[in-house]
Amino acid sequence: MISRLGKWQRHARGGAGSLKGLFVGGIGFLIFAGCQADPFVEPPMPATCEASDALFEVFSSLDDVDNACRPWIDQTHGRVARSGNASAAVWSRRTQAGAALLVSAVHTLGVGWFGSANVEIDSALRDPSQEIGVARITFIASQGGELDSSRSPMFDFFNLSIPADQNSNFLRDILPRHDVFVAVVDDQKLPTSPLAPQPSPLQNASPDIYDPLEKTTTAPTFADVDAGELVMAIGFPAEGILAGEMAGSIGTVLSPEEIADVLGRLAVAGDEEGSIEYDPQAEFIYQGPAAGGMSGGGVFNASGDLVGVLVRASDPLDGVQYVRVVRMNYVVGELNDLFESLPQEQQDTIAPFLDTAP
Repeated sequence: MISRLGKWQRHARGGAGSLKGLFVGGIGFLIFAGCQADPFVEPPMPATCEASDALFEVFSSLDDVDNACRPWIDQTHGRVARSGNASAAVWSRRTQAGAALLVSAVHTLGVGWFGSANVEIDSALRDPSQEIGVARITFIASQGGELDSSRSPMFDFFNLSIPADQNSNFLRDILPRHDVFVAVVDDQKLPTSPLAPQPSPLQNASPDIYDPLEKTTTAPTFADVDAGELVMAIGFPAEGILAGEMAGSIGTVLSPEEIADVLGRLAVAGDEEGSIEYDPQAEFIYQGPAAGGMSGGGVFNASGDLVGVLVRASDPLDGVQYVRVVRMNYVVGELNDLFESLPQEQQDTIAPFLDTAP
């Protein structure tokens, strides 16, 4: 069963990041939740940049000037970051305060980040300037093509509600509509070893990221997808031959009818994903590969727009995986609805950190 891309996560608040693995005799073994074989044999990239059943290594693909997918990879990879041992994506640098907005999956943080285990967590918007930063974000160098050598802090900003019965068991039971958070990141750069120092309070400045199309500074800063579209997911696998590397996946967004058929077949096969009802308002599902550690990473359409956050995937079924992605439209809508419900005084505090794109 590979249904939770970040399952068995544990996190020490304020530490170096979440650890994905089963703990046996005090040793953390990174796993892809029951996978019996390594499906991530590095293939040649598709000649026409089409959907594939295998992951690709991002930086080596960028080195290949004849790679058909190189322009797409180049336009998107700089907005994806490592978050602890998982992944995240920069959504927007269009804020009045000057800092940037980052999205990722709640389960990469672990139980206890937004409130005690086994209790309902309400959706919340916080003043990030009053939050303590946690140094867990590693961006791509502003020139592109490699990871930065420093680490950046993130400051809590927005979380979706989490039902009490999903707020336990390492968050492996959390459903997509509750599994995305938004943080604020600034331009602080902290050494990664031996231990990152405590970040300074939030600075009103954006991280310098590689974004050649200026997607994070130009409205609109996100988009939605339709069935049949190709999407690219980028993140950092925690196992397989691409463990620790930046990897990508190209897949095809499924229609509701295709999803109903897929979930039925997964249920017959005993895959956990087959028992989870499709939630079209909050998610879409694409056919394509993913690996543990890619949770929280960005998913992009063919124009390079951020369309969602990767959160779950099935086991391979006849060699094919199915990946759940939380729609950016849903996340932004929930954030804006909560903002509009706040008293004016709180709105005045929060507003400078909102995406200003219409």
